[in-house]
Amino acid sequence: MRIFLRTGLLILFSGLAVLFFVLDPIENALFPRCVFHSLTGYYCPGCGSQRAIHSLLHLDFASVVRNNVLFLPAVLLLIYHYSHPILNKSLNWKLPNIFYLKQTPWIILIVIVLFWVLRNIPNIPFSVLAPN
Repeated sequence: MRIFLRTGLLILFSGLAVLFFVLDPIENALFPRCVFHSLTGYYCPGCGSQRAIHSLLHLDFASVVRNNVLFLPAVLLLIYHYSHPILNKSLNWKLPNIFYLKQTPWIILIVIVLFWVLRNIPNIPFSVLAPN
């Protein structure tokens, strides 16, 4: 049963990756707009992530950072999280995963909230945090 779930998720994510690679979220109405931004005019922490995915798949890292500064660190943290047990097992390490430390959720929450507030300040240098 578990293999079917993993296979299904792999097919789903592969299909989404192809969709994001082929279609530009800026130019295509298929991609949803941010509801929070539409209602309030303010940027949420995820604003610009669809464009960042498109840019990342095209290996345009500067555009990824311009669209959402937190997107690239989030991707790197996800890679770390899923490769950590594999590396521990294959290299016979016993390193703890930083995601399971008690303070990690609080640190992540503080970073996200600070980013959310700062990217909505219209003055330089904070305006650079707004999606391009």
